[in-house]
Amino acid sequence: MGQSSTGPSGPAAHVVEDTLRVSDLDFQRHMGNTAFTDILANARYAFLTERVRPVVGFDPIIALVRLEVDFKGQVHHPATLTTESRLDRVGRSSLGLTQRMRVGTRLVASSRAVFVLTDRSSGRSTPWPEEIRALATASEPEASHP
Repeated sequence: MGQSSTGPSGPAAHVVEDTLRVSDLDFQRHMGNTAFTDILANARYAFLTERVRPVVGFDPIIALVRLEVDFKGQVHHPATLTTESRLDRVGRSSLGLTQRMRVGTRLVASSRAVFVLTDRSSGRSTPWPEEIRALATASEPEASHP
């Protein structure tokens, strides 16, 4: 999966583009369920690395505690997948991230993930900084495209 960040496409959005590989295909010769989850994981990692880690640093653990994936459509090789991630909810120590994966304009998967910010030394949950809360409600300028 080749990956490139294409920038935000709306308020609090983060967009990643991937290229489907032949090794991502299953026995039916379409994108396998594990490839969907891998591509969603790549997009979550990019979102956390570019938007969250600069605020919280690398000392706390950002633990994935829940993951839901809805498979909406088949994907056949060759394909370029665009995954949009949005921070939709910030609790005291948890945050919700929603994702939509498309091929062109066709929705092929959606996902919801919940993360908990955890102190590495104590193993206890810790509150998100206010800067992270602002990411859930911030309106970004129009997308810039390379």
